[in-house]
Amino acid sequence: MATAQEETMGMLQLHCPQDPVVDICFVHGIRGGNISTWCLKDKEVCWPRDLLPHDVTDARILSFGYDASVLQFWSKVSQNTMAQHASNLSARLAGNRSKSYEQRPIIFVTHSLGGLVCAQALIDAYKSAEKSDRAMEESVRCIAFLGTPFQGSDIARWIDFGRKITDLFGDTDKVLLDDLKQGSYQLKAISEKFPEWLRGREGAEATKVEIDCFTEEFATGHLGKIVTDESAHIKGYKVFTLHANHQDMCKFQDKDDENYKAVMKVLLRWVKDLKEQQLKEPKETAGNVNTTFSGANYGGMNAGQIKADSGALNLGYHVIAVNPFLTMKF
Repeated sequence: MATAQEETMGMLQLHCPQDPVVDICFVHGIRGGNISTWCLKDKEVCWPRDLLPHDVTDARILSFGYDASVLQFWSKVSQNTMAQHASNLSARLAGNRSKSYEQRPIIFVTHSLGGLVCAQALIDAYKSAEKSDRAMEESVRCIAFLGTPFQGSDIARWIDFGRKITDLFGDTDKVLLDDLKQGSYQLKAISEKFPEWLRGREGAEATKVEIDCFTEEFATGHLGKIVTDESAHIKGYKVFTLHANHQDMCKFQDKDDENYKAVMKVLLRWVKDLKEQQLKEPKETAGNVNTTFSGANYGGMNAGQIKADSGALNLGYHVIAVNPFLTMKF
């Protein structure tokens, strides 16, 4: 298990290969941590750190930590704290991506309400005036939601979900009905706005966001399924079942764990697809600007069209070849 020293608030880098193709960012849910959420009880294996780099070799792996107490989601100030968590996620992730690599694709893996923190971050980043926020939002290409509730418009279902969470963590006496209602309206609003954000990204293959949802197969004691099958997916996107309850569906024992294989194969496919897309995209190099603009006749030189392409500047019939020896032909 993770020690107190290992758990941190903010962004923790778990692995970085020499030339990463993508950033995979993990976001935990209620009462979680950026290490402990991804570790089975009494086990030392943190699968994003200890297993995933061996199978998905081209990814830099990050894990975001924040104060995820029940009251952070269900209280009279829950709206402000959710917005703050989302803002911190955007800022910490953007801060871990230098300008040279701020266009590197991002994959999110989220558990439970961590998925809604991620969703809120993307909704807010889309509207942000900060270039770094927009760059982060535009770079998101894939999201895996593990047990994230998308309950729809029925507020009673959100309140019922809140009751299950407070019962699960023994906070029933701390959260009042008014708190459940207030927090539930906030979570409901996020779950309704996020599909709108997704639809806005469907215009082209280069901007489309891949989504896979995972639902829990087993009940959590007398509470039943914390997130029902119906609530755990977004309409129009794939949904898979993991053989675990809500708390354990994000914790894998070893590389032979069937749940690990299911999630890992999705991530591996996404990284492979993104890598292939990057190979198809033209790369900017010095002397290959591909820019055309028009002008006039200056000093007898016909500059009606200037085109920079493949290392040469074509000025009408006059060609200036850009090379190390600055050879010029007139």
